[in-house]
Amino acid sequence: MITSDTAVRSAVESFDAAIAERSVSQLEAAYQTLASLPRDTLAEHSRELGPHLAGQLGEMPQWHAAVYCVFVGALVEWNADAVACARPILSGLRTSMERAIEFTELWREHYGEEQELPNPSGMPSPEQQEAFGADYAQVWHAPYFGWLTVHRWESAAVAVLADPRVRAALDAPDELADRDTLVELTRRLEPHIGDLRCVQRALLLLDDEPLLVLDRSSGRAFRMRMSGIADNYQLQTLLAGALIGGGHLLGNAPSAEAVALSATAPIDMDHLDELPTAVECFNFAEPSGRWIWSETTPDRIPLVDGVRRLVLDPPVLQHHYQAVRFLPRVPGKLTLEAVLEPAEAAPYFTGLGELMSWQEAGRLAADGY
Repeated sequence: MITSDTAVRSAVESFDAAIAERSVSQLEAAYQTLASLPRDTLAEHSRELGPHLAGQLGEMPQWHAAVYCVFVGALVEWNADAVACARPILSGLRTSMERAIEFTELWREHYGEEQELPNPSGMPSPEQQEAFGADYAQVWHAPYFGWLTVHRWESAAVAVLADPRVRAALDAPDELADRDTLVELTRRLEPHIGDLRCVQRALLLLDDEPLLVLDRSSGRAFRMRMSGIADNYQLQTLLAGALIGGGHLLGNAPSAEAVALSATAPIDMDHLDELPTAVECFNFAEPSGRWIWSETTPDRIPLVDGVRRLVLDPPVLQHHYQAVRFLPRVPGKLTLEAVLEPAEAAPYFTGLGELMSWQEAGRLAADGY
């Protein structure tokens, strides 16, 4: 009888042999063997398997590395150590995006602006390969496979970035996987390849971040601290739960279920349509009066004297939204540390700009603000 330990050991031995012999056919066979193991077996062995496979991603051909990185991402979700797997995955993401950007430049040089870029989720047609010409192997190959694999690397990167230890390491000097470089690459590539919000928001998550909230209507201020909040809809829900639900401000608080789903409650991904909705209780603004749109991320809240400062105004538009975490595996946390009554809070309200009109806010948004 073959035990789960024996099956995993045999699969790993086949994988190691494929790497040692640089055999693509063996690498593909090893993947099929690993992927066919029962999920419970993979989860049980994920802590050894994940780092072992991740450590060899740089030794594989581009396409195969991207396939294996998704598998490693799944192992991280099943309990592999995200920190041990993160560096090769984030390095692979960076390389893939850089090559994809190079591909878009080659494509425009070759075809001009009118020809639509190929689908990043499909292999090149024979006609496309022929159109690339004799230079395909030398010029197009690596950039094109970068283009084809970005979303696979994105999936694996989101898995490791769910761990706050990985996010903290992004702020350390690192020529391969620093936060600013990765975010900039997503922003350069997104207009060409489409939605990269998952990895972008994972990269932009703030942890243990001080937040000073100024409520213009009451004159109160609130010292708070936030972690793992992926967008300002989620922040809306948690703020309303803490400040309205906590009796500090007037208004209609979101449901307890909505608050829980925006914090740590498990999310049933098979029934997203059944999740609760909430209504924006506040209009978010900078101290200057500029709106901060709910579709954006908390890193857009400006720093003032080293602390992010957010102004709350009554909602201009009664917008309904689904109260759920954009990144389901990342728990959101918002802690109220102190309430400043109007006399104590008054200095922070000095010099606040008037809330701009929604027409002016919309013009700024159209200009890319």
